[in-house]
Amino acid sequence: MKISSKARIAAALMFGAMVLIAVSIGWANTQVSAAVEQRRHSAAIASALNDIRMVTFEYLLNRRERARLQEQAVWQRLEGLLALPTGLDDAAARTLAELRANGEASHRLFGEVVPTRAAGGVADEVQQRFEVQISSRLLILQQRSLVDAAKLIDDAGVRIDETQRRVVLVTAAGLVLMALITAAAVWMFRRDVLRPIARLEQATREVAAGNWSFELDVGSADELGEMARHFDAMTRKLRDSFGQLELSNRELVSLNNELESFSYSVSHDLRSPLRSMDGFSLALIEDYGDQLDEEARDSLQRIRAASQRMGRLIDELLGLARVTRAELRIQEVDISAMVHEMAANLARSQPERQVRWEIDEGIKVRADRELMHIALQNLLDNAWKFTGKTTDAVIRVGMRQEGGDRICFVADNGAGFDMAYADRLFGAFQRLHHESDFPGTGVGLAIVQRVLRRHGWPLWAQASLGGGASFFFRILEQTDERREQGHPAG
Repeated sequence: MKISSKARIAAALMFGAMVLIAVSIGWANTQVSAAVEQRRHSAAIASALNDIRMVTFEYLLNRRERARLQEQAVWQRLEGLLALPTGLDDAAARTLAELRANGEASHRLFGEVVPTRAAGGVADEVQQRFEVQISSRLLILQQRSLVDAAKLIDDAGVRIDETQRRVVLVTAAGLVLMALITAAAVWMFRRDVLRPIARLEQATREVAAGNWSFELDVGSADELGEMARHFDAMTRKLRDSFGQLELSNRELVSLNNELESFSYSVSHDLRSPLRSMDGFSLALIEDYGDQLDEEARDSLQRIRAASQRMGRLIDELLGLARVTRAELRIQEVDISAMVHEMAANLARSQPERQVRWEIDEGIKVRADRELMHIALQNLLDNAWKFTGKTTDAVIRVGMRQEGGDRICFVADNGAGFDMAYADRLFGAFQRLHHESDFPGTGVGLAIVQRVLRRHGWPLWAQASLGGGASFFFRILEQTDERREQGHPAG
C-alpha cells in the first residue's frame, strides 16, 4: 500500500474519532440542557405544590375566602406547569402523569371542603368527620405530589450524572482510539518512512565512499520502495559508466604516454635534420658565399629561416604539451613582482624601445607559479611585440574587483585585431597578422588559455584594429577553494 493511502486512512480514522467525540459532546449538551430544564420545571412544580399546601393549611385552619382564591390562582399556575411538554423519559413521564392526577384530585377535594364550620348537633358532627377525612385525604395527595416533584428533580439530577458519565466514557474511548491511531501511525512511519530513509542515507554514504555495489532494496511497494529501486538502477548504471570511464581513462593514459614518447621522439628526430639543414646552410654561406649569386644566397637564408622556424614550432608544441600535462602546485604567486621582472628583461632585450609600463602593485593569487610564469610571459611577449610599431607604447597590467571575483588584465595600445576573428584567437597556430609584420608561431595564446583553464579561470579578449588589445582572466574564488581542497577546477 502506498504511503499516501496509509496517511489518508490514518487521517480518516483520526477525523472519525474527533467526529465521534464532537457528536458525543453535542449529544451530552442536549441531554444536560434537557435535564436542567426538567429540574427547573420540576422545581417550579414543587414550588407551586408547596404554595398550594401552605394555602391549604391556612384554609383548613381559618376557612377564609382569600385562601380559597389563592388556591385557585396557584392551581392555575400549577396546571399550566403540568401541561408543559418537557421531553422526559418514560419513568419521569409516568411520574408527571401521576403528579398531574394527584394534583387534579387534591384540587377537587379542596373544593369539597365546606367554607364555614358547623355550629353543633349530630349532623354537624358527621360533617366534621367528613371534612376531617377530606382534609386528611387532601394533605396526603399533596404530600404525594411533593414527593413526586422531588422524584422529578432527583431524576433530572440522575440524568445529568448519567449523561456526564457517558460523555466521559465516550471521550475516553475516543481519546484511546486516537492514541491507538497515533501509535499505529508512528509505528508505520518509523517502519515505512524513517527506516527506509536511514537505509537510503547509508546507501548514499556507501556510494559516496565508492562502494558502487551497494544495493538499497528496502523491500516495500510504496513510494520509497519505488525510489529505492530507481536508486539501485542509478547506482548500477553509474557503476557501469564508471567502469567504462575507468577503462577509457586507462586507455587515455596509455595514449598520452605513447603521445608523449612520440612527441619527444619526433622532436628529437626532427631537431637533428633541422640542425643539419641550418648548419650546412650556414657553412655554404660562409665558405662559398662569394661564389654564389644573390638568388642562391637568398635561398640559403630562406632555408635557414625555415629550419629555425620549424625548431621554434617544435619547442612551442612541446611547451603546449607540458602545460597540458603538468601537475598543479598551488601556492601564493606575486603577479606584480613577476611582471616587473619580465618587463625588465624585455626592456633589456631591446633597449632602443621606449615603452611605458603601468603595473598595479600587490596583485597576488593562489596558482601554480611555473604555469603562471609561462602564461604571463606569453601575454607580455604579445603586448611587447604588437606595440613594436606604436609610438608612445603603453603596456598595463592590473586587477579590479567585480562581484565576489577578481579580474586580472594585460592591456596594450598596439596593433590590436578585428574582433570578428576573435573565435580564432586561442587556437593553436592561428594568426591574425602576417608573419612579415609580426613574427611568431601562433601558439602563445593557446598556451595561455590552457594554463588558465587548468586553474579554472575564464579568459577573454577585447580589441580593435589599430586600437590595442586587452586580455582578461577572471579569478573565481570558489574555484580556488575547490582546487585547494583537491577538487578539479572545472
